[in-house]
Amino acid sequence: MDNTSTLKNIQKIELEIAAHIFDLCRKHKLTCVLAGGSCLGAIRHKGMIPWDDDIDLAMPRNDYERFIELCEKELSSKYFFQHLDSEENCAYIFGKVRKNNTKLTEEYSHNIKMHQGIWVDIFPYDNISDSHLRRKFNNMWISFYKNLLIVKVGFGIPRNSSFLFSVAYYISKIISLFFSKKFLKKKLRKHMLKYNNQKTEKIRPYAGAYGEAENMSNDLFENPIEVDFNGYKFLTFKEYDMYLTKLYGDYMTPPPPEKRNGGNHHIKEVICGE
Repeated sequence: MDNTSTLKNIQKIELEIAAHIFDLCRKHKLTCVLAGGSCLGAIRHKGMIPWDDDIDLAMPRNDYERFIELCEKELSSKYFFQHLDSEENCAYIFGKVRKNNTKLTEEYSHNIKMHQGIWVDIFPYDNISDSHLRRKFNNMWISFYKNLLIVKVGFGIPRNSSFLFSVAYYISKIISLFFSKKFLKKKLRKHMLKYNNQKTEKIRPYAGAYGEAENMSNDLFENPIEVDFNGYKFLTFKEYDMYLTKLYGDYMTPPPPEKRNGGNHHIKEVICGE
């Protein structure tokens, strides 16, 4: 995102969305915290990372499911909560609270018929098996069904994809012809929720980008702390140092200017609305 004024407008809208989410969660005693780059931003910058173009939140799965129900009744009419079952063509295994009458599309999903408003991400955390082998197999099935769903709803190939990735994309496209979107979503839910009725040592967001590094202790969400975030008071993990170190290493040292690439979104179109 190169246009500074456009980025600031996007960030302003995302902060408004996040504030509304936190207000709803406080009201109904749901656990919601800043996660990923937004947790890092809270600790290092006391707000959004200046060059970042999105906000990441996290919830325990049970609270996430309650939030879905809550949004049907109490989410402001200015927003729409997009999740796996909200639209036929939604292939995200996490949630996005989007602002109506805005637009922020990415190159590989620009033409998909679904809500494309400016968003804040919400990542649900699920229990994972204590067995390394079982985790691997479950992750494999989730990746398999997720990739089939992504190509089936019409996601394109990200820019600068490798030859092998392109081959895998077209193979997945052929395989996806044999499955319905409804079937793929059902399988995804089955595997993501597989261990939630068991007591396990670790939890993780299946939509996370850092693989095994995102496997966290099951008490991760306990006793969240309040932090300053661009003038707002939001919550994040009490053990943020452990969390951020696992994901980013030396997280207090900003990357060099040439690597400050926002949320790695290849933005196609932006409409911030009024």
